[in-house]
Parts: sequence; C-alpha cells; structure tokens
Amino acid sequence: MYIFDQKIMKRKDIQIILVDDNIHFRTYLKDYIEIELGYTVVAEASNGIELLSLPGNINPTVILMDLVMDEMDGYETTKQILWRNRYLKVIAVTFHLEDVYLVRLLETGFKGCIFKPDLYNQLPEAIDAVVKGRWYFPENIVLE
Repeated sequence: MYIFDQKIMKRKDIQIILVDDNIHFRTYLKDYIEIELGYTVVAEASNGIELLSLPGNINPTVILMDLVMDEMDGYETTKQILWRNRYLKVIAVTFHLEDVYLVRLLETGFKGCIFKPDLYNQLPEAIDAVVKGRWYFPENIVLE
C-alpha cells in the first residue's frame, strides 16, 4: 500500500501507461502488470505522438517509456509530457544498454530505468520506488 495525501492507495489504484512500439511486448507486459502485479494499465501508445494525443483525463501514476521509437523517441516524449505535468513519474524501458546514460536520463526527467532483459525481475521494485518518490536506476548504467 502507498500513502498519498493521507489516502491509502492499493496496487490496483496505481495507473500505468505503456509506451512501446512493439505491440507484442506491450501485450505481454500489460498482462504481467495487471495479472501478476495487480496494477492497472489505463492506456497504451506505440510512440510519443500517440501518447501526447491521449485524452487529458487519463491521469497515470507511472508511465513506462521505451526510449527508441519511430515518430518521437522516449527522450523527447518525456520532455514534452513532463512539460504538461511535471509530477508524472516516467520510467525508461530499453534494450539499448550501451546507449543509455544516467546523466541524460536524469536531465530529461526520468525517475527510473529498467533494461528489458531485467524487466520482469525489476519492475515491481522500480514502480514501488518511483511511486514513493525515489529514483530507480540499475547499478550497471553508464554515468556519462
């Protein structure tokens, strides 16, 4: 359980948006998040443009954001979505271990990062950390 403004929030109350250009990955991830972890996926998008065009009444707790996508990548999308609502908690999700740098993620506004090979092991801890106002970054992430 989580406490926000003196309100106790259960896992099912945590609302997540998935942003990834691979529909099969999103489908498996959504099932895992809802069935195994008990969170609620309120929307999906295949790129940044789709995310930014979602209705304004969708108010996620966490956004899981792929970094490499056509149309608009995860960095630019995160900058724009945080410009609209600086309180959103965005976690980068990527396969590209060698191209991800902690400084760039922090400067963009990400609250966490998970490499896709570690996703199912680290996702519960990452969501828990960012929902509680902490950062979550893998130990093997490059600083540059």
